[in-house]
Amino acid sequence: MSLIVGVYVPTGIVISGDSRTTGTLTQQVPNPQVLGQTINVQMSIVLSDATHKVFKLFHRFGVATFGDAHIDNLPIAHHVQQFEATTQNPPQTTQDLVNAILQHFRNYNPIPRTGFVVVGYDNNVPFVFGIDVFGNISQRHNLIQPQNIIDYGILRGGDVDVVNRLLNNQQRMPPFAAMNLQDAVDFSRHLIRATIDQMRFEPAVQTVGGDIDTLVITRDKTEFLYRKELTYK
Repeated sequence: MSLIVGVYVPTGIVISGDSRTTGTLTQQVPNPQVLGQTINVQMSIVLSDATHKVFKLFHRFGVATFGDAHIDNLPIAHHVQQFEATTQNPPQTTQDLVNAILQHFRNYNPIPRTGFVVVGYDNNVPFVFGIDVFGNISQRHNLIQPQNIIDYGILRGGDVDVVNRLLNNQQRMPPFAAMNLQDAVDFSRHLIRATIDQMRFEPAVQTVGGDIDTLVITRDKTEFLYRKELTYK
């Protein structure tokens, strides 16, 4: 599982994501009720705290992924990088990128249960999309219909339980239309850090963890404020 938080404010868009990948380990153990018989027991385990989930694509778009993190026994980062490398005609708009991601990832068999947050600027207009690959659904989140007014707010995906608990009071939601870009960065990272800290004390699998990567997208540029790199200790 993962946690991706996108915050979109008047001066830009921020995407932050954690680094944890979890999986399920199946083991055969003796059946305590039947002598000489075994049963299968499933256990959730942490596979990695170094997974890349936030990406800068085609020099201008921001993309983050949650859900299935391994496809065909390769990490999701490999497939996102292959998607970019094999796309012959780079998308000209954010909607083009959304369509291309859906088409590409729905070609896998089985279709992965993977979600994406896709953001970008087209002619100085911000676009924030959510994608459900398995459901074949894409939705723009930063537009108020039918007034056709740009909206500001937050889009999250993955294990959002703790975030939802923090944001369950609409009267206490931050005023995103008045929020500056630095506060958007801090807020996105705060929600992931708060989730990691809260999960430490709850009797459940800690599905969010590791470093927090943060990408900032504005009208002028797309850049990482933090992105983990290969290292040794």
